[in-house]
Amino acid sequence: MAFPGGVQESGMSENPTLVSSTEIFKGKVFTVRRDRLRTGEKTYDLDIVEHAQSYAVMARPSPGEVLLVKQYRHAASADLWEFPAGSADEDEDPKTGALRELREETGYSAGRIEQIYAGYLTPGFCTEFMRFFVADDLQAGATQFDEDEDIQTRCISIDEAFAMLRRGEITDAKTALGLLLLTAHSCGSARGELPG
Repeated sequence: MAFPGGVQESGMSENPTLVSSTEIFKGKVFTVRRDRLRTGEKTYDLDIVEHAQSYAVMARPSPGEVLLVKQYRHAASADLWEFPAGSADEDEDPKTGALRELREETGYSAGRIEQIYAGYLTPGFCTEFMRFFVADDLQAGATQFDEDEDIQTRCISIDEAFAMLRRGEITDAKTALGLLLLTAHSCGSARGELPG
């Protein structure tokens, strides 16, 4: 089998066959299922976290600035600086959802929004698929926090955001990836190209 770009797979067999799937936990944000798989003579179980699609928004008050939000993340036991982000509502148009998350967490609306990347965050055990957007032409407004959110918003230069990353002040992986994607997107746009 060939990978995109001509890279060849080596030593990989057929995909496993799903034998059974059992829901073992249903929570507010995600569900966990246990899948039994078979590959040849071998049978094994995998626990999979089912999570809705999600959005991350790199909002630019000006071309050289971004909005970051700071909120407590209990799993990390810390306040983290991040790009505004959140889960998709059922049957929600991705651009509409990204604009909703931006407005809810920062109060800003955007006149322009563009998806620049989409991919799985932790495909070893989770179905979450995140779409990354760049938002421009911002207008300030009122926030609409969820009941468990207490969020601070900060507008900083992209250079300062990278400095925060180097100093270990940004430890959220989607935000680190978002900064790299935003930089690549800006370089491509300057040459009249958009990332494929």
